[in-house]
Amino acid sequence: MSELRDAIGILRETKNKWERRVPLVPQEVRGLVAGGIAVRVERSPTRAIEDAEFAAAGATLVDDATDCRFIIGVKEVKASQVKPGQAVMCFSHTIKGQSHNMPLLAHFMKQGATLIDYEVIVDDAGVRQVAFGRYAGLAGAHETLWTLGHRLAALGHPSTLSGLRHAVEYHDLAEMVAHTRELLAELRKEGPAALAPFVVAVTGEGRVSHGALEYFELVGAIPCTVSEAIALPTDSPGDRTLRVLHVKDSEIFVTAGTRRFDFARYLAHPERYLNVGSMYLPYCAALVNGLYWDARFPRLLDDSTLRRMYRDRTLPVALGDVACDIDGGIEWTVMATQNDEPAFVYDPATGKATVGVTGEGVAIMSVDNLPCALPRDASFDFSRALVPFIRSFFGTRYEHGIGALPAALQSAVVVAAGKLTPRHQGLSRFLPAE
Repeated sequence: MSELRDAIGILRETKNKWERRVPLVPQEVRGLVAGGIAVRVERSPTRAIEDAEFAAAGATLVDDATDCRFIIGVKEVKASQVKPGQAVMCFSHTIKGQSHNMPLLAHFMKQGATLIDYEVIVDDAGVRQVAFGRYAGLAGAHETLWTLGHRLAALGHPSTLSGLRHAVEYHDLAEMVAHTRELLAELRKEGPAALAPFVVAVTGEGRVSHGALEYFELVGAIPCTVSEAIALPTDSPGDRTLRVLHVKDSEIFVTAGTRRFDFARYLAHPERYLNVGSMYLPYCAALVNGLYWDARFPRLLDDSTLRRMYRDRTLPVALGDVACDIDGGIEWTVMATQNDEPAFVYDPATGKATVGVTGEGVAIMSVDNLPCALPRDASFDFSRALVPFIRSFFGTRYEHGIGALPAALQSAVVVAAGKLTPRHQGLSRFLPAE
């Protein structure tokens, strides 16, 4: 076995054609190199940040960086890339016992390697310290407007929103925002009565939802309350000003008796809460859903509610399910879509989902890799948050085990030198039999 280089290796992303992000950008690489840390970057023809930018920052461009002691990527690595004794940092998609990646986890252990997962770099309160959620919200809000505009056009109500491009087709966030603002300004002058009033609801209170709210602020939307949205006149065809309604968790989930919301109690006993979120939607042209959901929690829109609202024509024209839980918080989200075809139409009469914006049913945006749509901006943001942890890990040379690392980074070590760490021992039951 050849000796590993004492360097950081940045891998090219190969999972799919949309994955153009990078965990460290040239600005941070320059700082690492200046501090005496060698950085080797695999050449990539598709990465949002070009090879030349890394070379200018002092990195060494290579075809294969897997001979480095510490390698990093965005998505999970291939088993063939993991060398004995190596440390790897990525979104491994193993920490929930995902069956398709248990052979990869077993390979780390067999190789005596170390696995650090970004998803569990958390502070004392359990808040993630490096994440792409903000960009899921930014891109998801934009694709929801795209879906709304193109669905309305398909229904015979064309507007300037039909001129929106997909998020992935813009150079960066700034260009996407500038173009959207132009089209919204034109819409205020002339547009269909179907967008008067023009309210978009956003649900959730995490990074994704705040990313969506940030997008609407950037494009000039006016915040409004539930009572203000309800009071907007429907007989003013000249008012096509975009308003954004943030429907908070406390306005969606209430107890049957008190009609109150307590977050801690909700997490402990979600079965005691009712979902009244659908009552706000008849006043909205579109919904951007960023609510966290798993099987313990009530759905935001279950099948019966969706059918009732569809029958009564009170559903928003476009449902943007940024959370994208299949058969989850929005039960008609039955498939994930792609960045260049973000929407499908679900026909409740047949149960059939058709990619696009035409046909009978409801238009749903359900892209499951939204941060990839803004790869350059997302990479810069992620890199700024990540680089202190890179310095901490690489600086210790990992000679003193997990205890030498900052607490936030300790939680992210899934496998240490071939053994599951104490906080991740539960994964052992998912490992394939030897």
